[in-house]
Amino acid sequence: MAAVDTTAAVVDCAGLATREVNRAIRRHAASGAPEIVVENPAARHALAVALEATTTVRFTGSVGWYAAGMNQGPHIVVEGNCGWGLGECMTEGRIDVQGNAGSGTAASIRGGQVFVRGDTGARAGIAMKGGTLIVGGDVGYMSGFMMQRGTMIVCGDAADGLGDSLYEGVIYVAGRVASLGADADEHELTEADGVTLRRSLEPYGIDAGSLGFRRIESGRRLWNFSAREPELWRSAL
Repeated sequence: MAAVDTTAAVVDCAGLATREVNRAIRRHAASGAPEIVVENPAARHALAVALEATTTVRFTGSVGWYAAGMNQGPHIVVEGNCGWGLGECMTEGRIDVQGNAGSGTAASIRGGQVFVRGDTGARAGIAMKGGTLIVGGDVGYMSGFMMQRGTMIVCGDAADGLGDSLYEGVIYVAGRVASLGADADEHELTEADGVTLRRSLEPYGIDAGSLGFRRIESGRRLWNFSAREPELWRSAL
């Protein structure tokens, strides 16, 4: 567990409704608190959402569904696990999770960075429109589904359907891929890819050079309908 700033504001969730917790976080952020420590979150849903601030919000336990969604700017730290929908639609900021996260992690994010040290469930990075998702462990099925922009880095394995129907963006995966999704192709790493991986993973103590990453991106065969590849379209629809 990281050292806690003794000057940080503290919100104790015990006995408070979710709305009261979020109001307390918002009030401390508006007053300029550099860090807000949230104790006893008890896996409540929808905590620290729609924040427009640069403060750090540190949860000293697990959080539930849709934590840190629609944020613009804050640094969210979760010293535990997260339910599904972590960081959905975030436009700017950073999320660091020290445990695992559920399905739909970083769904539709437009910017910022989400890091999960453990595993994520199905459809991690679904419909990403920017930003970066880094998973230290494995991802579930259909991760990267309909990704439109951004970067996903998976240090472990990927279940079936990785990158299904992605339009743009890049997925780097180091472990075993059960199967690629429709129109997802594997490409060789470039020197620039190596730099990107090293710079992205160094802050988390992960040596990119020790992992055998591959690059997955769109084959662009679904960009325009073609009657010549009916099976590809059937698999995507």
